[in-house]
Amino acid sequence: MNKHNSLQFHCFFISLFLLVFGVSFLYAENLKIGVFDIQRIMKDSKTVNGYRNQMLQEVEAKKKLLSAKQDSVRQIEERLKKDAQTLSQSERKNLEERLTNEIKELRRMNEDIEVELRKRDSELTRKAFMEIQEIVKNIAEKEGYTIVFEKNSAGIAHLKSSVDMTSKVINIYDKR
Repeated sequence: MNKHNSLQFHCFFISLFLLVFGVSFLYAENLKIGVFDIQRIMKDSKTVNGYRNQMLQEVEAKKKLLSAKQDSVRQIEERLKKDAQTLSQSERKNLEERLTNEIKELRRMNEDIEVELRKRDSELTRKAFMEIQEIVKNIAEKEGYTIVFEKNSAGIAHLKSSVDMTSKVINIYDKR
């Protein structure tokens, strides 16, 4: 979907939304609209940064395992180069097979770590989104918001800062 079609879709969606729900909003005694910025929350929240730090620690632990395997491969390669002339044919063949197996294991290990880290990142992001969604819902219910939009996905062209509840969400989220 290109930008023009995306803009048309957002305009159509907002127009349809206002058409369907606009009449009831006109008769509402207190129309209170809120907006929050998920990108800012993900960037500024201490809780989300804690999740990131936790993941970085996991990455460092995995990198140590990978580094040890790389050292093993390097040692075998160096031994093959250094002792190539003095090794018997069977010893050389065994070392080459061992090197091949170590390289395969290193690649598998690297791929497994990447998959595991992507999965972990996805889990932590999903967890943060669920927690943020709960906080937004609680704020909206406690403070009587009629409707709450996410700033970046709602197609908002202008926003009065008094409707932005992002800082409030971050503060509550970080206090948990």
